[in-house]
Amino acid sequence: MLKKIRTQDVKLGMFLHKLDGSWFSHPFWKRKMLLDDPEQLADLHASKVEWVTIDVSRGADVAPAQPVPSRVVQMAEPRERVFGRAGPTIVRRAALQPVDRPFDPLSKDKLPIRAEMVHAQRLARKSGRTMRKLYEDVRLGKAVKAAKLETMVDEISSSVQRNPHAFMAITRMKNSGEYLYQHALSVCALMIGLAQQMHLSPEDIRKAGLAGLLMDMGMAHVPQEVWDKDAPLTPEEWDVVKSHTTLAHEFLTLGGEMPAEVLDVCLNHHERLDGSGYPNGLAGEQIGMFARMAAICDSYDAMTSNRLHRSGEDPSRALLKIDEDGGALFDAEIFQAFQRAVGIYPIGSLVRLRSHRLAIVVEQNPDDLTLPKVRPFYSLSDRAFEKSEDIDLGNCFGADQIITRETPEGWDMSEWPAMSAKLLAVAS
Repeated sequence: MLKKIRTQDVKLGMFLHKLDGSWFSHPFWKRKMLLDDPEQLADLHASKVEWVTIDVSRGADVAPAQPVPSRVVQMAEPRERVFGRAGPTIVRRAALQPVDRPFDPLSKDKLPIRAEMVHAQRLARKSGRTMRKLYEDVRLGKAVKAAKLETMVDEISSSVQRNPHAFMAITRMKNSGEYLYQHALSVCALMIGLAQQMHLSPEDIRKAGLAGLLMDMGMAHVPQEVWDKDAPLTPEEWDVVKSHTTLAHEFLTLGGEMPAEVLDVCLNHHERLDGSGYPNGLAGEQIGMFARMAAICDSYDAMTSNRLHRSGEDPSRALLKIDEDGGALFDAEIFQAFQRAVGIYPIGSLVRLRSHRLAIVVEQNPDDLTLPKVRPFYSLSDRAFEKSEDIDLGNCFGADQIITRETPEGWDMSEWPAMSAKLLAVAS
């Protein structure tokens, strides 16, 4: 049951269902949440939000709930009491049974990657449908409102907070016809993870996620046969592709209510520090922080994604390439934060172990990014697939270690994105 109350009447233990006012003025990055932190309560009371909607079925009500007696006394009918034919009838309350509550997509409780993959897959499908509809609306000239995307951004943020790698593993399996939508979701998740790693405010984390979703919106006006062409683009076609930055900026500006940081990312995420980018050849400090973040996230996802004309890079190889160009093209400090967010050996990386096995990286070690948890799946000695336990390289006392990064192409693994997602789904 929903109730709308004044913000000053909110108490600890209430479940916030909705906050009135602009999404970007909210003190929390999540719209729906159980308010159990005194600091969060103080932030809410100090905010400009005047009214909130609470869900009393999921949290405390405005007034303290009245205690329910363990039994209910139902008095006999008056005639029976007069003639003494019956005393009070005792009706005992049935014992309460535990209720399995449905999964809360805005929960931030940590989950292992295997558990979160289930929720991430469902979220990716739902978000993909939303993005497909959004691109169709843009092609028809319909305005894009930030408020309509808040639930999607909040749910992706929650997924990243529960496990920072599950959603990315799902969105790496891109279909050629769905690339634009899935790329937007991937970059959204990467921007959120990077913003969290940089300890940005909840408002800025939300803006970063929204920017990741919308920065390629101008591609809706680029013919699919151009952006998905299985051959080098002509100079004329390349000019059409590059126009997506200005198209997105102009279109979203006309719609109104879009944060300035999001608009800046749409226009400038292809600018580079050395001035070699487009559309305006900006350099150095001329490029804003959010656009610098987006440049790294966009490049990383594009490099690791399969396209019609090429196979995607292994995640760790993509990091090496960005690092090699980082001094000239990308912000080095932001790239270091990005590496901490995805790991030196990102989840899904293919590595060779000292034990002569191929393995996939399934979990990061926050204390030492060079010693992740891996899942061996192929014996080089036996030339056969195997099923074995995960190895925590940070806690195996040197019994095994990573010798080198490997490329899926080097082992004829053309279906590596799908294969790696399956391996991650069963990782413990």
